[in-house]
Amino acid sequence: MTGKEIMVGKRTIHHRFIGQLLKIPVNSEVLIVNDDDSATIEVIESLYQLGIDHLRFIPFKKDQIFYENIDIAISPGETHLCPPSINNVIDIGVRLFDMATILKVVEYFCLGEKISSMISERYIRNIIDLQRELLFAEQNAKQIKLHIQNVVNTVDDGILAINKQHQVTVFNRRLGALFQLPVDEAINKQLKEVFVQQELIDFILYGKEKSKFFTIYGVDLVVFRHQMEMESTIVATFKSIHQAFEVGKMAQRELKNKGFYAKYDFDDIIGIHPLLIETKQIAKKLALSEHPILIQGETGTGKELFAHSIHLHSMRKNGPFIAINCSALSENLLESELFGYEEGAFTGAQRGGKKGLFELADNGTIFLDEIGDISFTVQSHLLRVLQEKELRRIGGSKVIPVNVRVIAATNKDIQQKSEEGSFRSDLFYRLNVLTLSVPPLRARITDIPLLVNHFITKSGKWVKVEENLLEQLKKHEWLGNIRELKSTIDYMLTICDGNKIELKDIPHNRLQKSKKQESVTCYSLPNNLLEIHEYKLILETIKHCNDNGKPASRQHISMVTEEEGPFLSPQQVRRRLDYLESKGLITKGRGRSGTKITTSGVEYLHQLGLHATNSGG
Repeated sequence: MTGKEIMVGKRTIHHRFIGQLLKIPVNSEVLIVNDDDSATIEVIESLYQLGIDHLRFIPFKKDQIFYENIDIAISPGETHLCPPSINNVIDIGVRLFDMATILKVVEYFCLGEKISSMISERYIRNIIDLQRELLFAEQNAKQIKLHIQNVVNTVDDGILAINKQHQVTVFNRRLGALFQLPVDEAINKQLKEVFVQQELIDFILYGKEKSKFFTIYGVDLVVFRHQMEMESTIVATFKSIHQAFEVGKMAQRELKNKGFYAKYDFDDIIGIHPLLIETKQIAKKLALSEHPILIQGETGTGKELFAHSIHLHSMRKNGPFIAINCSALSENLLESELFGYEEGAFTGAQRGGKKGLFELADNGTIFLDEIGDISFTVQSHLLRVLQEKELRRIGGSKVIPVNVRVIAATNKDIQQKSEEGSFRSDLFYRLNVLTLSVPPLRARITDIPLLVNHFITKSGKWVKVEENLLEQLKKHEWLGNIRELKSTIDYMLTICDGNKIELKDIPHNRLQKSKKQESVTCYSLPNNLLEIHEYKLILETIKHCNDNGKPASRQHISMVTEEEGPFLSPQQVRRRLDYLESKGLITKGRGRSGTKITTSGVEYLHQLGLHATNSGG
């Protein structure tokens, strides 16, 4: 059957899909897919007629399966034709007849005003629904904008944001108060219309530094600049110097509450012996540097006191000071304490992860006591921090920059350990940039009365000291150094009768000679008087140097023998020192510490003197 008349209807896009199309980024290339070329062109024309003109439409061709740089496609119910390389496909459904075509059909078939009115009302209702959605979206956007503005208005810092057209998009009240400008008058204005300071404008728009100092209307400020590349936005925060100072003081108070501060100064290191005074003077000079410091000394000599004092005498004195005893923790625990860990890094890791001590000590000092006891794994991580000034938490991939000065301490010869292969030589040389040797108590015996008085005063007791007691205390070798002396005084203060500590209060079981000391009597004396005189002269010279806080070098000993005879060359002195060291009579130190006589050596020297007297030497 052939129709008498043909009516061509016009089709359009359903309004409910318009929102999806408007969300596509401007100037995006979009593939339009339909079942034939003419229908594809019709869809494109319909989209343009509806005002969807912010996109670049590319017609689909059946014989083309790949479209470069296109990842969005639009199709009116023919999505199965879309190339598989395009993941984002928007189906706008079968196109509907437009209102003009529908009314034309109603008129042609004489369907009456009722049908026409129903169709018109339905069309208008759709328009009203669409308008209602637009109004709701607009109101929601205004509420969000107002909320954001209220949030930035509560911040004490000035906050500014500008888009790529240099228009101000965020301007809070704090900034308005600084520039004496209402917020509403700044928003959407060009930056040069808001600020008159050209140097400030240039920094915000083109600055390479992260921050810069400015004085604006008499207020000293630091302006921090941040570029948001993805959003083509520049954000600037204005912080007053006074505010920064208050924040710094608050941070210091918080660090003190956590115990992350130095408790001792150089005045807390008691003694007037020349060797100690010289050590303190050297420490004060080292404090002014930023290099790592390696403090060496026997146990109980006060290495941690020097570390605290160096921090307080340095440029980092207002930053945190954190001390940790490396020998007191297992390898895994020490590693997690120093470098921190991410959530789930190991069983028992706390939720959210944990900052390590290096992060907490940022812009301050970390003191690593007993550094000679750390494992190779911890040594490797520590070397990275020293070399790169950055770390990775356990279980993490993010690199965290840290600005920390390291002070390490040890009572072991880590140079020898590095030569033996039990300590990384590269780490040793990193730590050993600046070295400080803390003298043992036996090298400054004359400080014992001061130390005894100090410990008694700190105890809060009104106690006198028997005259002969101090002389008796001076005769002890004090292998535990000041720590041993303090524990001895604490014991005597506890058991003494009345208000006086006496010789009878000395804990003789603590101060009795060790097996090492008693073994001196087993050493045979030299057979001839010449050897006796040589060893006696060498040991006397070393002891005299030790008592005066001076190093006993081979050259110095050789010079003494040249004056008092018989002369020994430095090479001959070295051989005799090797023998004395093998017998435990002396200890040979490196550098400024020189050679030291032991308690066994003092007793052996006494025996040599007696033998020389009895032999008529």
